[in-house]
Amino acid sequence: MLAVALTAVVVLAAVTLWAGRRQTEAAEPPLPTVGVQFHGLWESYNDDERAIVLDRLVEAGAKWVRIDLSWAMLQPESGETYSEWGTGLADRVIGMAAERGLQVLATFWLTPGWANGGAGERTAPTDPEDYGAAAAWAADHFGTRVAAWEIWNEPNDPQFFAGADPGTYVSLLRASYRAIKEAEPGATVVFGGTAYNDSEWIEQAYGAGAGDHFDVMATHAYQAFSDTEPEAPDDGTKWRLTHVPAVRELMARNGDADKAIWFTEFGWSSHAQNGPDVAHYERGVTPEQQADYLARTLHLLADRYPFVTHVFWYRERDSDRGSVHIDNYGLLDRDLQPKPVWHRLQQELREQR
Repeated sequence: MLAVALTAVVVLAAVTLWAGRRQTEAAEPPLPTVGVQFHGLWESYNDDERAIVLDRLVEAGAKWVRIDLSWAMLQPESGETYSEWGTGLADRVIGMAAERGLQVLATFWLTPGWANGGAGERTAPTDPEDYGAAAAWAADHFGTRVAAWEIWNEPNDPQFFAGADPGTYVSLLRASYRAIKEAEPGATVVFGGTAYNDSEWIEQAYGAGAGDHFDVMATHAYQAFSDTEPEAPDDGTKWRLTHVPAVRELMARNGDADKAIWFTEFGWSSHAQNGPDVAHYERGVTPEQQADYLARTLHLLADRYPFVTHVFWYRERDSDRGSVHIDNYGLLDRDLQPKPVWHRLQQELREQR
C-alpha cells in the first residue's frame, strides 16, 4: 500500500509539473500580426511571379500584405477620370491577395501632375481635397478588399514627401480620413509610416491637428546603423527600434493611448557590404543574422512593446534595381526561392499557433 501511495504521489507531482509548464507556455505573450511589403504593382512583376510570391507569403504564415498604390496611376489625366489600365492592374493584384485570404494595407501616395502643377509625384497636391476625393473613390471601389489605408509613405522624409512639412501632411490626413470613413466606414486609416521612430516630427503633426484623423499610428522601425541588433538600447533618438516607447508616450499625452502602433516597414538587408567605408545606413548582415533579427524583433515586441500589434517586413523578394542594400531585404531571393529569413518566419509563426 505504501508503494502504491508513493507512486500516486510521484504521478501527481509529474502531472502538476507538466500542467505548470503548459500554463507557462500558454502565458507567453502573442507575437504581433505579421505582414509583408509586396511591390506587386511594380512593372517588374508578371502575374505568374505575383502568384508565386503571394503563395510563398501565405505558406510562411503572413496575414497581411502592404501594397504601394499610386494615386497618379489611378487618376493620371484629371480629377474627373480614372485610368482603365491603372485601376485594372490594381484590381487584379489586390484581388490576388484577397483570394488567398491576405488582408491588404494600401499605401496611397504619389500625386498626379494635374493636381500640383507638375511639381512631381512626391509633392503634395495644391488642394488636399483632391487627394481626399481620390481616397474616397478608392475606398469605395476596393471596398473590403482593402482593410486599411496608409496615408502616404514616410511623410517626414523629403525624399518621399517634398518639404516633409507636418502641417501639409496633416491637411492630407484630415481630408482623407473623413472621406475614407464616409466611403467605407469599416476601413482602418493608418498614419503614414515615418522613416524611423520619429517622435519629434510626429509631435509636430499632433500640433497641427493630426490626432482625430487616424485610427493607427505607424512608423518604419529600421536601425540607422543598419546592421544593429533589434534590442540595442534607446539612445534618445529616432534611430533605434527601441525608441518606439517615446512614440507611445507622445500618443498617450495626446489622448491616443488606446490606439495601436504598426511597424509598416522594418527589416535588415542581407549582403556583405559592411566595411569601414560603407555608410552606416547601408551596412548589411548575413542571411543567418537577417533571420535571427526577424525572430528576435517579434519576441522583443511581444515581451516589451505589445502596443505594436502589426509589423510588415520589408520586403517580399530581393531585386536587382542597382543598390546592393535596398535590393537584399527580401524574404525570397531573386528567383523567388525562400531565404533563411523566410524559413525562420514560418517556424516562429507555426510555433505561435
